[in-house]
Amino acid sequence: MAIVGVLGMYPLADGAQTMRLEAETASLSGPNLKAVVPQAASGPALPVNFSGSGYVTGFQSDGDEAVFHPKVKSGGLYKLAIGYRANGRKGYEIEVNDLKLSGMIERTPPDRFGEQAIGTVELEAGKNTVAIHKGWGFYDVDYIELTPSGPVAPPGKPTSLPSDPQASAEARGLLMRLDDAYGKTTMVGVYKDRDAQYVLDETGARPSIMGGDLLAYSPQEVAHGTHPERDAEVERLIARAKEGYVVTLSWHWCSPSGLMDTKEEPWFRGFYTEATRFDIAKALADPSSNDYALLLSDIDTIAIQLRKLQDANVPVLWRPLHEAEGGWFWWGAKGPQPFVQLWQLLYDRLTKTDGIHNLLWVYTSGGDPAWYPGDAYVDVVGIDAYPKYLRDPEGQLWETLRKQIGDRKVLTISEFGGVPDIPRMQRMGEFWSYAVSWSDQEGPKKNSPEELKRILASPGVVTMPPAPAVSDDGAKEPVKSGRQ
Repeated sequence: MAIVGVLGMYPLADGAQTMRLEAETASLSGPNLKAVVPQAASGPALPVNFSGSGYVTGFQSDGDEAVFHPKVKSGGLYKLAIGYRANGRKGYEIEVNDLKLSGMIERTPPDRFGEQAIGTVELEAGKNTVAIHKGWGFYDVDYIELTPSGPVAPPGKPTSLPSDPQASAEARGLLMRLDDAYGKTTMVGVYKDRDAQYVLDETGARPSIMGGDLLAYSPQEVAHGTHPERDAEVERLIARAKEGYVVTLSWHWCSPSGLMDTKEEPWFRGFYTEATRFDIAKALADPSSNDYALLLSDIDTIAIQLRKLQDANVPVLWRPLHEAEGGWFWWGAKGPQPFVQLWQLLYDRLTKTDGIHNLLWVYTSGGDPAWYPGDAYVDVVGIDAYPKYLRDPEGQLWETLRKQIGDRKVLTISEFGGVPDIPRMQRMGEFWSYAVSWSDQEGPKKNSPEELKRILASPGVVTMPPAPAVSDDGAKEPVKSGRQ
């Protein structure tokens, strides 16, 4: 027989109360879940600090879930945390009414429960449904805790001072624009022209940001041959900038040497760790080596393309060496110390040697401060997110980065699978500076047309109006729709 979860009430200083949902009293489903209610917390197999009368174990199958039905007098925002025990880093899935969340919980000592903040959720007046599903499984749950958060203060305005003392007037102006809007609105962007056209066709507005990539300009790519349409990437972005787009630019850096170039790992996958023998730690440790010289040569080659943008007075949200913490790209394969050293080398080479000053440096974070290159080398801190559930507000990462970065830099979603639910994020106090969707099926098409219209019509979302139509006599007609 299912047992409905009970609430433990813990008064706070301001008179509000925290609700603790004890896992052993939840409604349990699935073949493996069971409530463990020991008479005494003793023995090597039992944790010593569980809350309430016990905990739940056995999250192993996809159908395993623990469900609670808390009631509140008035709806609002709550901070959600989970008490758990895990023998390694595990993925969780939590559902709160219509919102599904996924993320990671960290290892705990084998004999103790820990607690981890998950993010902000919305509860409705009356009965709510809160459930924890298997996720990756193989962890124990002690409780879920919900703490009223009250109104969420938006982030404060950063300094508007670029990391590069010689930053161009255009780069300074773009940073000031980002800083002035921070905590108020979120710009949206795409990486492909066809995705911008899709957004225009479906919503009547254009994204504010256009992305691109310098992959095809990497010397190893050029040596093996590149796609002709990619050779004109910089010219495309200059044209988009003239149309009013803000430009963001990545570099999937094909490794300077050591490409596997096999059937299993062809040369064009050379930015992946598994496709190259290039050892970044070894190269950086020996500035007299050929591989170190190749690093500098590659950077100087890319500077030629960046200089074209600089000569056209185009500021760039420059996002190199992204997703390093994942280890799947060679620049992150040897851990944080070589990565930080490479980032700083890239920064110094481009700014001090190559004279490139139209860049705002966007660092893509996974949440671990050990990988941060330092405030003197970073202008914007972003995340790349491909959540299992499209409407997941990524609250755990927002709160992690806010604690690390504070108001020193704007936070952004530099890459997202689909278009995030920005209105929901903003209700929860997450004012990402901008959010750029990846392309094609991981781009705006991942959202339904109705969802896309709802998100882009929100007052807190910044798009561009459609390009003015041209009349028969060549004169531009006034814009009649869109949002500035």
